[in-house]
Amino acid sequence: MKTFQLIVATFVTLIVIGAGAVAQTTKADVVVFHLGDQAIRIPAPEDFEEAASQFEPIRRLLASTEAPANDMLAVHLPHAVCEKLRAGEFGSFNFYTKVSVLRAGRDQDFSAGHFAETVTLLRKTSPQILDVNGPTMKGAVKQLDKGLSDFNKQETQIDFNQPVNLGEFDSRPNVYSVMLVMSFTTKIGENEKRFPLLAGVSLVRIKERLVFVYTYRQYKSVTDVEVLRDFTKKWVDQILAAN
Repeated sequence: MKTFQLIVATFVTLIVIGAGAVAQTTKADVVVFHLGDQAIRIPAPEDFEEAASQFEPIRRLLASTEAPANDMLAVHLPHAVCEKLRAGEFGSFNFYTKVSVLRAGRDQDFSAGHFAETVTLLRKTSPQILDVNGPTMKGAVKQLDKGLSDFNKQETQIDFNQPVNLGEFDSRPNVYSVMLVMSFTTKIGENEKRFPLLAGVSLVRIKERLVFVYTYRQYKSVTDVEVLRDFTKKWVDQILAAN
């Protein structure tokens, strides 16, 4: 139960925000993270690149949405968006990813049995934990408001409807993926915008470590569900193959 509660806060994140010029470093096609004695390789999805290591505002923005118990490892954006960032533009983006890990689990082995138990627990308890009026989701929204208010340097509020679980789309040894859809409103000062959002949430066991792989896409039609599902499955396969 605790593992799932700790990742709920990352189901929702911000799509659109304004900022100034963006500093950058050199991009890498594969980023390596050391989790205890294990080196975990995270390749970029096709036509995407890792953005958090290149653009400090992107790192700070997405880190501000992270659950307090998590460490954000990587953020990926499409090449076209990164080209705009390199040109000094910082606008909206509607397709992106995030990879996180529980801070307390960075150097702890996560067995195949523990993974299976966690999946069983998710299947039993997700309706209660995802209840928008329940304590877990309320706590997540409160933390999200605080993180984004600090980032924007002005009051920011997130309000969203009850997430709808569209079901599992990838369940196998070492992988468990579900898709959620929600509609949420962001209010930054006096500016308010509303967005429908798809979120692919994957628990992936890599080299005895539990890694959370999140994929996000603005929802416009049912085709977006298929696009995000296929994108997520292909990228998870790519991550597993790299390790």
